[in-house]
Amino acid sequence: MKKIKRYVEGIDEELHDAKSYMETALEYKASGDATRYARYKEMSIQELAHATSLHEFAVQDIEKLRSVYPDIPQDMQDKWDHAHVSYVEKAAWIKQMQAM
Repeated sequence: MKKIKRYVEGIDEELHDAKSYMETALEYKASGDATRYARYKEMSIQELAHATSLHEFAVQDIEKLRSVYPDIPQDMQDKWDHAHVSYVEKAAWIKQMQAM
C-alpha cells in the first residue's frame, strides 16, 4: 500500500512540474520568445508523460492487489479514487494549456 502512496506522491510532483513549466512557457510566448516557449512546453509535455506513466503503473498495481485482496479497505479505495480524479482533472487542465 505504501507503493501506491509513493505513486500518488510522484504523480502529484510530476503534474506540479508540468503545470509550472507550461505556465512559464506561456509567459515566454506572451513576451515573444518562441525558443524558450518551445523548450518549456516540451519540458511540460515530458513531465505530463511521466505523470501518465506513474498513473498507469498505479492502476496496474491496484488491479494486481485486487486479484489477491478483493476487499480493499474502503478508506484506501477512497484515497485512490480521490487521487485518480485529481490526476484526471489536473492532466486535462495542463493539456488545455499545452494546446494554447
